[in-house]
Amino acid sequence: MEFLQAVISSIVTGSLYALMAYGLTITLGSIRIYNWAYAEYVTISAYVTAVLSSRYFINVLLCFPISLASAILVSILVDELVYKPLTKRGATIIQLMLAGIAAGLLVRYIVYIFASINNVVIIKAAYASRTILVYDTLVITDLDVVAILVTLLMMVTFHFILLKTLLGKQIRAMWDNFELARLSGVKVYMVRRFVCVLVGIPAGIIGSLWSIYSTVTPTTGWGLLLPAFAAVIVGGLVSIPGAIVGGYLLGIGENLLMLIAYRVFNISLAYKPLIMLLIMLIALFIRAEVIPFKPIAVNIYRFIFKRGEA
Repeated sequence: MEFLQAVISSIVTGSLYALMAYGLTITLGSIRIYNWAYAEYVTISAYVTAVLSSRYFINVLLCFPISLASAILVSILVDELVYKPLTKRGATIIQLMLAGIAAGLLVRYIVYIFASINNVVIIKAAYASRTILVYDTLVITDLDVVAILVTLLMMVTFHFILLKTLLGKQIRAMWDNFELARLSGVKVYMVRRFVCVLVGIPAGIIGSLWSIYSTVTPTTGWGLLLPAFAAVIVGGLVSIPGAIVGGYLLGIGENLLMLIAYRVFNISLAYKPLIMLLIMLIALFIRAEVIPFKPIAVNIYRFIFKRGEA
């Protein structure tokens, strides 16, 4: 049963990593930004849900749309005030990455100030997850089910937007060749704004779910960002199906493989990040084009979403 519990935890954690990696991949592919400030979008949305539900006693379900709106707003503001002006000035991708780190730290310290003043440095959403299945030592809660279903729903929705809508086609045009898309008449800055909205949605969802799943601190998003970036790297940097599979691989690594290491070698579960870092380093050493599981990721993605297309 302990093994099955680790499998469930792997799927839930992997779902959150996959959803976050999805947002990072879309940003990197379409507007060429390693968005290190993305962690703070998650943190702010988590705080919105936690504070509104625990301090103002607002139903968690009503907090979700507010949390989404906050993440989208921060995503747009960071892009408008930091990324877009620097892009127009001809900043390199490294300069944009450093600007993202600086912007993220600035937002984090603002959150720290707010949290300290209001005594909410550590807070949790006012919702107790309900157990829906108990079998021996195996426990499955409603939060586990919601996290998995929401992730799958978001992936299907984003797939539809990217492949079936005009804005989605314009995003893919920018993805393939930014300059050619601009010269072809694509309103790149309007599409860029839509991308900010699109990547803010999963950040809001992740933050809200995490505020229920665990306690929230000003570094909550940062703790999720490194595994998500590891999933992006594992998936080949700009491969959406690769990022999805990479997220689940990281979830499996952190929970299932760590449990095996604990049982076999008595390695403390506190060393979970070692598995994630090891997977990321292996992915970096092996070129993404020949990494063994990238074709698997693409095939899984096609099987799920494209089998009905002629």
